[in-house]
Amino acid sequence: MSDPQNRDAEQLLDHGAAGITRRQALRRGATGLLAASSLPTIIAACGGSSSSSKGSQTESGTINLFGYPDWYGPHEFAEFHKLHPSLTVKNITGGTNGAAAQLAQLSTNAGAYDLTLAGINVAQQMKQAGLLAPFDEKAVPNIKNVGAAFRKSYPYGIPTDFGKTGFGYRKDLISERPTSWKELWELAKTKYSGKVTMLKYDSDIQGTALRYLGYSTNTTNKGQLEAMQKALLELKPHLQAILETDYSKPLIEGTAYFAIDYDYDIATAQEHNKEIVWVQPTEGCTAYLEGWVGVKSSKHLSAVWEFMNFHLEPKNYATFVNANGCAYVEPSAAQYIKPSIANNPSLKYNAATLKDVEFEDFLGPQDTAYRGKLWEEFLAA
Repeated sequence: MSDPQNRDAEQLLDHGAAGITRRQALRRGATGLLAASSLPTIIAACGGSSSSSKGSQTESGTINLFGYPDWYGPHEFAEFHKLHPSLTVKNITGGTNGAAAQLAQLSTNAGAYDLTLAGINVAQQMKQAGLLAPFDEKAVPNIKNVGAAFRKSYPYGIPTDFGKTGFGYRKDLISERPTSWKELWELAKTKYSGKVTMLKYDSDIQGTALRYLGYSTNTTNKGQLEAMQKALLELKPHLQAILETDYSKPLIEGTAYFAIDYDYDIATAQEHNKEIVWVQPTEGCTAYLEGWVGVKSSKHLSAVWEFMNFHLEPKNYATFVNANGCAYVEPSAAQYIKPSIANNPSLKYNAATLKDVEFEDFLGPQDTAYRGKLWEEFLAA
């Protein structure tokens, strides 16, 4: 007879999101320019460990992080080991083939992983499947450094980074200065048909259309979802392309005037063309939020909390952001983050604009499947 915890996980896996992850999407964006532009930072970065991270001397062994390749500070593991010689951190690459594969790996390998990188979607499914270790906030005092909006939306562990879906435009190629989804939709359908690109990621694009209509990113209302689909189908004939890679390349080159894209991809594109403007639309935008969560079957949870605390020390956290060029969640780290990130309107921490950002939740198997059906219909139209 199968274990009840595994049965719960299997039920969720049947409906888990497939396809590429956003981190793969990040690497595919801006014609691969982000990885190239970050290289000097990776080489130059050094772990700024703080003596405030004392750690438990009773723990020993290896902490296995299940996450994306290099999605941590370039010297973070070595610096943590210096403070805790009996502990070693190892990254095991995973989560790169979608939520379903990640949950399957966690549920069928009990004890193999101690913490994992997880978006809200995956963290909520882990909780439902009995795979999530309850977060011990008292053991991670540096959680106080994380912005309140992120802590509220991510109570499962420590938030690490997030990404907003907005749009960029070429200010030298258009006379208008749009600030809303409504303006983008109208300009695309009238004056600039064929000059707009869109990234190919279902939940982000569907969330965008919902915010354009004034609805919640996470709505399950069938009428609102039908309106969302209608809005997307009205826009589609006016798109130049729906891109799986190189999202901002047409914008950089000027063959497209607008790009519905991620904040970090537009930020990188701006390094290559100063005429590109980022817009966080006035109706708000949809976003993902991810972080590290403890795995319930881990035998090293006290060490996991210690490592999380280390990661959130401002200097350490800044090396992670500098190396990966992501939007950051810890305002106290801004002084250590390179100005091209900390001062970029699309990436900088801004508590006021966060009020208009809605993070994507797990909507349950049936609603997730329904949205998937709508997305396939949109692509096929």
